[in-house]
Amino acid sequence: MPQRMIYLALHTDYSEDLPRGTEHDEAKCGEIAVDRLLKGDRGHYGPLEHPSLTLAVKADHDTIMQLRTHRVGITFDVQSLRYTGNQFIKVADGDLAVDQVFWLRPPNKYFNRQGNKYTWTQDMVDEQKAQFLSACIDYKRWRALGVNEEHARQCIPHGHFQCAQITANLRSWLHLLDMRWKADAQFEVRQLMEGVDLEIMKWVPEIHDWYTKNRRKKAKLAP
Repeated sequence: MPQRMIYLALHTDYSEDLPRGTEHDEAKCGEIAVDRLLKGDRGHYGPLEHPSLTLAVKADHDTIMQLRTHRVGITFDVQSLRYTGNQFIKVADGDLAVDQVFWLRPPNKYFNRQGNKYTWTQDMVDEQKAQFLSACIDYKRWRALGVNEEHARQCIPHGHFQCAQITANLRSWLHLLDMRWKADAQFEVRQLMEGVDLEIMKWVPEIHDWYTKNRRKKAKLAP
């Protein structure tokens, strides 16, 4: 009951005794939190730091690194290629498909950071897939020569999938949405934020409704 936790936290600020509970349900607590903390951009985000949410995420390496860079009060445990490099050998041997281990951006028209449009074709996707396969073959060869995992992995492109467990309080999740859901953010991280947003909607629906109407994709950093 994250919104009830927020409700009790905000009442602790001005109660003469410690609030020990409430008769309000989760939805009502969320409505009160919006009205007394967030409405009108009051900016009183402190009570939002009490509830936390843990998400299991799988994305390409660069996207995971973006999340780890733009973080405030967020804890990450990220898959290490020092211990999980056997997947690349399986790709080299044909036991795993390239797109099971690497992210391949689908053909489409995309924009660079200067706002210029470019076309990413199927031929380009196929070329990138061949590059990934070649890197896995190199990785297998180096490992067979006795090169250790952390050294051999240097030949692996950044497009490989990486798993992470991410824990943050509500304020930090909203901050991450503000940072990485902007129009000029990388395509992959914006797609990931769509999924994060869905989880927050299920977690704190009333607060999420306020966020959607007032701050969604506006890059207004959570104060």
